[in-house]
Amino acid sequence: MTGLVYETQKFRNDDIRNYADALYFTVTALTTTGFGDITLKGTFGRLITVVIMIFGVTLFFNLARALLSPHKVRFPCPTCGLQRHDADAVHCKACGTVLNIPDEGAI
Repeated sequence: MTGLVYETQKFRNDDIRNYADALYFTVTALTTTGFGDITLKGTFGRLITVVIMIFGVTLFFNLARALLSPHKVRFPCPTCGLQRHDADAVHCKACGTVLNIPDEGAI
């Protein structure tokens, strides 16, 4: 995104004088901080800014989801029917039945 900002703005925006200015703008927009000291000019510049902001918000929500929700696999327990288990589970947490969860790394 920084390269796109730099290449599209270097000749038309006095605030983007070098790659570091473009990087600074991209990081402030990506983190949705947006200090406002550098803004992209024109409709295309605003569209680039919107895309960067949406990408930043999406990254933030995906990071939060990855940190807060444990990774589970859908595999029904043959005894109690519990559907979701840890990816590396050997036994069902509900009833203790031995599970044979298939994984992609098995040889």
